Amino acid sequence: MTTCIAALLLAFLRSWALTLVILSAVPILIFIQALSQGIAGPLLGREREQTAVSATMVDRAVAAISTVKAFNAMNLEHERASKSFGGLHVTANALNRVWGLTSGVAQFVMMAMFVQGFWFGAKLVREDKATAGDVMAVFWACLIATSNLQMCIPQGILLAKGKWAMVGLLTTVQDSPSSSSSRPLRKISPVKCAGELALHNVTFSYPSRSTIPVLQDVSLFLPANEMTFIVGSSGSGKSTIAQLLLRMYQPTEGSVCLDEQDMRYLDETWMRIQIAGVGQQGASGVVILDGKSLFQNVALGYANPERQASASQKAVEEACRAALMHEFVRDLPDGYETLLGSGGNGSGVGLSGGQKQRLAVARARLRDPTVLILGTLYFFF
Repeated sequence: MTTCIAALLLAFLRSWALTLVILSAVPILIFIQALSQGIAGPLLGREREQTAVSATMVDRAVAAISTVKAFNAMNLEHERASKSFGGLHVTANALNRVWGLTSGVAQFVMMAMFVQGFWFGAKLVREDKATAGDVMAVFWACLIATSNLQMCIPQGILLAKGKWAMVGLLTTVQDSPSSSSSRPLRKISPVKCAGELALHNVTFSYPSRSTIPVLQDVSLFLPANEMTFIVGSSGSGKSTIAQLLLRMYQPTEGSVCLDEQDMRYLDETWMRIQIAGVGQQGASGVVILDGKSLFQNVALGYANPERQASASQKAVEEACRAALMHEFVRDLPDGYETLLGSGGNGSGVGLSGGQKQRLAVARARLRDPTVLILGTLYFFF
């Protein structure tokens, strides 16, 4: 952009009339770019949704490949994946046609602009209103300016993709009001939490498989101050129940209640303080901050950044003892101050899968929530 502005200033100083004639097509280029963004925007959103559905489908099939093979479901999974990829392919082709047509028309307009400039420049030379050197100087300055401006179009495409991705992210993390009214409801923040959970006639299906119900008319009561186990065969809905209790998803029908209050009407910040979860992803689902000490990684269990910064050594050690992690930490070179991951200079310590799971449990213990939901069984040896 700096080169573009400098070249335009030079062109206007040499011959403002010729510069205006050459740049007369710039509004057309801007219109073409705006039109392409308007057409490509919904296509980018559709592509993002279809990519997410396809990725979920592939990830689920690969994670449970033994089950797929055991039930001879390879052809079924292949057919469903091919259908999903087909829709993604159509959307991607439509996007390619939009970007290709935009680039082609923009290049045509830009070249036509210079043809027009040469014609007008020759006219000015014949009328002794400009020299041949002025015409060439203006021509090259405008060429450099428009070429650099053209280089911004791919960056604009990246920015457009980023904006639509951010829209998807904000839509995911933002809870929409349950009421159809345009005025958002004020969420409830109870004074205390007993920790009693209940599912009332819950029916649920994942967005990527909306036609296949995972839970159907399920009612469940989980009393407070007790340890409750939900057991069942693979695919019976245990993890789905955990995700509903953690409000990762909303039930299609029915309600999920905490202390006889529908979770949809409870304040999200208050709920994050009262309920914590350790997912079933195992080591792959545990976030490790590279270059931060083990103490700082455990302190992430606090939801409040201020509490993370002021976490005490005693509280962190107690959490690690509860997760059977203290002995391992004690044997590290710098104890709780040992850097994890790359450490910035390659001096960090890597954690095994089991150690990462213990770290996740230590974070949950440090937060000390009213309700702790474990998405899978953890075996410590």
